[in-house]
Amino acid sequence: MKKWKQGFTMVELLAVIAILGIIMGIAIPGVTQYLQKARKQEFETLEDNMKVGIDNYFIDHSSAIPAINGTATVSAQTLINEGYLDNLKDPDGGDCDAAASKVTVTRKGDQSDFNMTLNYKICVICSRLKSSGC
Repeated sequence: MKKWKQGFTMVELLAVIAILGIIMGIAIPGVTQYLQKARKQEFETLEDNMKVGIDNYFIDHSSAIPAINGTATVSAQTLINEGYLDNLKDPDGGDCDAAASKVTVTRKGDQSDFNMTLNYKICVICSRLKSSGC
């Protein structure tokens, strides 16, 4: 009686490799899309943090609030140096350009307006991402 070696045949191995290839072909684009969405959301959080930082900056520096129909620009580096903002972390790993990133605030209204209406134009510059307000 002949003894058969135990193991997988070449056809079985090729079938497993083909199935794994199909699974990878489906999974990789989904994971890539998920990671890109997460990076975009993290970048939007950076922009939101800059808006909160400039609001807090204006609370302490009321003289920096723009005049009616005026504009004021504050760099992200100023907000970081004065403790209103943490370092800008690039969603891709490094640091964003804090010297070039800035918030431009325009004040709308007239003298009879009791409440201020501030419009924010936020510019955050990172390695591959850049705000639409730049």
